[in-house]
Amino acid sequence: MSNELRTFAYICPECRQMVIAQRGSFALAAGDCEIPCPCGKSALRVEMMGDRVKLTVPCLFCGKDHSVTCSSHAFLHEKVLAFSCAASGLDCCYVGEEGPVFAALQRLEEAVDKLEAASGEKGAF
Repeated sequence: MSNELRTFAYICPECRQMVIAQRGSFALAAGDCEIPCPCGKSALRVEMMGDRVKLTVPCLFCGKDHSVTCSSHAFLHEKVLAFSCAASGLDCCYVGEEGPVFAALQRLEEAVDKLEAASGEKGAF
């Protein structure tokens, strides 16, 4: 197994900045990790559970944390995984290779901008 980098991305529900971090597969396999927003008010949590991975994802859209699981193989090898908010149907987190994660996050940011413009004020979807 090579120490493949995984890129994580989400938008902080508190300060609304993009949070992007990378972790190597060795570090992920070694134990749970947390990817906090620099504002300190939200964090993405990753728990390795054998053949499954559990993520606790802060959600920009509903303001709650979502708990999602996927296979360890998909988590470590897919180009990009998107995790969505059940309430809004919009993506709240991406995990995968750097390029596809950045592209997906850019599309999400554009969608958020359009929603905010349509609602007439920031924070009112």
